[in-house]
Amino acid sequence: MPIERLLDLDEHALPPEALYTAVRFPPPPPGRPYVFANMVATADGKTLQGPVGSTAKGLGGPTDQILMRRLQSQADGMVIGAATLRAGNVVYPPDRWRFAVTASGDIPLDNRFFRDAPDRAVVVAPETIDAERARAIERCASLVRAGAGAVDVHAALVIIRERYGVRRLLLEGGSELNWAFVAAAAVDEVFLTLAPKIKGGSGLPTVVGGAGLPGHESAPLALVSVYRDADELYLRYRARAVADRSEGRVAQANAMRGGMDGP
Repeated sequence: MPIERLLDLDEHALPPEALYTAVRFPPPPPGRPYVFANMVATADGKTLQGPVGSTAKGLGGPTDQILMRRLQSQADGMVIGAATLRAGNVVYPPDRWRFAVTASGDIPLDNRFFRDAPDRAVVVAPETIDAERARAIERCASLVRAGAGAVDVHAALVIIRERYGVRRLLLEGGSELNWAFVAAAAVDEVFLTLAPKIKGGSGLPTVVGGAGLPGHESAPLALVSVYRDADELYLRYRARAVADRSEGRVAQANAMRGGMDGP
């Protein structure tokens, strides 16, 4: 079944078969990249089909895999957590920056993430990383230090923008890294594939883990588009604050255009 458009609020949307081949993003915030997350999950929110420590392989269908690669092509760099690397080889386009975040420095340096493009591989770790592990990392990749005890997401994003010139950064999990970015209010968009499956399991990771926002707080999102291939759904959300700013700019531009075209 071909990809079908159910909803798309972008007036310049491409035909469904070209979904995510040329994504229109707002400009990056001052001082950091524009961060968009891409995840696949079951209908009950689980991000693994197998046990904890396995990869997400097989969770989404062939179209999900195609869309994942298309979104990677829209980014200047990708960022993932060390647990995702420990689960298996991670393959990215060789011309893109790839950032791995680790608090401990426990990272598989023989992973294809490093071997395929060592000059594009960067490990982000806290200042307190073990010295021996830091030396091992620096033999395979660049090392960025940001934060003490845990990685400071804000400081890391500033470095990623200034030192590596990344304007669009694709966040690909896992669950705990996604939480770190959400907690730092540093997720501007979310692309989510919903696989038509139920997994269950209280110990399995969901799209966002961590401690969660306190009380009744949540991070509101605005729906941008919904597409489908058979029973699989492809959702795009924008952070509500980003959506409000974008809508404000569009309204202002339309008002200015009306003023220029009017009597």
